[in-house]
Amino acid sequence: MTGCYDLHGIVPIINTPFDEKLNIDVPSLERLIEQSITDGIVGCIVPAVASEVEKLSLRERKFLVEQVASIAGRRIKVIAGVSSEEIKDAIGLAENALHLGCDGILCRVPDKLEADHQGIVRFFQELSSVGMEMLMIQDLSWNGYGMSLKTIFEMFKKISAFKCIKIETIPAGFKSSQVLAETKGELNVSSGWSLPEMIEALDRGIHGFNTTAINKPFVHIYRLHTGGNRFKAIKLFEEIVPFLAWTHQHIDISIQFLKRYCYTKGIFSTFNVRQPILPFDQYHDRCSEELIRNIISCETRLT
Repeated sequence: MTGCYDLHGIVPIINTPFDEKLNIDVPSLERLIEQSITDGIVGCIVPAVASEVEKLSLRERKFLVEQVASIAGRRIKVIAGVSSEEIKDAIGLAENALHLGCDGILCRVPDKLEADHQGIVRFFQELSSVGMEMLMIQDLSWNGYGMSLKTIFEMFKKISAFKCIKIETIPAGFKSSQVLAETKGELNVSSGWSLPEMIEALDRGIHGFNTTAINKPFVHIYRLHTGGNRFKAIKLFEEIVPFLAWTHQHIDISIQFLKRYCYTKGIFSTFNVRQPILPFDQYHDRCSEELIRNIISCETRLT
């Protein structure tokens, strides 16, 4: 390794917009990418959990990556999600992404290998043989510690493309600090589902933050904190904590909230989601409408 990979700032997961027939809505996707770039993102990841990736076919996943890469051009880094339980599918998705000119590959640890140290190492060694410049490994565990530090450090030494890790575990903060310390800051560490701890993560020196459709406040918080104004970063963060606290009750609620935000902003033509997904009832609707108004008010003031 020769220094930390340059992916510092806000790097959202791209929500997948669907039209009235539940097909991928390309015009809405274009509006989302353009708005996100205007708001100051430095890269994006597509598709991942927040993209409803498990409800997309392999063909749709390739199409989605193709569209995002085409819309973004070289203005931001585009990282293609290739997560799969089957290594052949992950390799096929990675080869397609590299053919399209994507800057990197994201892949989560397969569920079937969760406790298999050598199996995880072999899986990512085989995936990296495709030849990507950057491999971001997603260490995701909704209720647990995720990969062992031993596994992470062994892959960091053995896999030259392994330059980024997305830590979404419990606890995320302390584990991130351990990874930063052991790799001497050369492994780029990003935070996703743990966004409610953003100030703590910034204090710890986390490099990137994986938001979704709402980006402008996070861009400002990141710039304030890294620019030495922690106090103002905290004050702005306090304005958006209510939406983070509410949406993080479950990923399904978060996805549906963010699509309503995009619809309210005129970015998405619908807020359709694919089934199965948790119900979003009238109480969810009322709370989301209030929170969306607050977020848009905050964004307007930041503009």
